[in-house]
Amino acid sequence: MTEYRIRYTRNDMPEGYVGDTSKWAHTPSEAVKLLLQKNPDKTGTCVFKRGGSGKILSVQEITQH
Repeated sequence: MTEYRIRYTRNDMPEGYVGDTSKWAHTPSEAVKLLLQKNPDKTGTCVFKRGGSGKILSVQEITQH
């Protein structure tokens, strides 16, 4: 398994807020699914498991030295 860093914005937080979390998964798409209730729609808006909506900004693999 690989660790992924996911950056996101939330509509229920103040302007300019960027959330950051890390998840362990086999693929980047599986890591994002751990945060969301359903897949993002065509505009990129998604609903998070803990409520609220927002957008996923980036998903990057964390390399261990």
